[in-house]
Amino acid sequence: MHIIVNGRTQDIKTGQTLHGLILSMNLDPAVVVAELNQSIVPGDKFAATSLCDGDRLELLSFVGGG
Repeated sequence: MHIIVNGRTQDIKTGQTLHGLILSMNLDPAVVVAELNQSIVPGDKFAATSLCDGDRLELLSFVGGG
């Protein structure tokens, strides 16, 4: 199955959730903002959000610093 993540095609397994994908990318779901097909997905919905072939996903990860 193919999706677009931050402008790049990525192969994922069928049934992959947004939460699982974020973890597989070594990102912390607590500091990620996700936009799926031009709609913001609340963090508490990541685990219940299944990804589908052709989805377009934008992920932003916040990093502290100073």
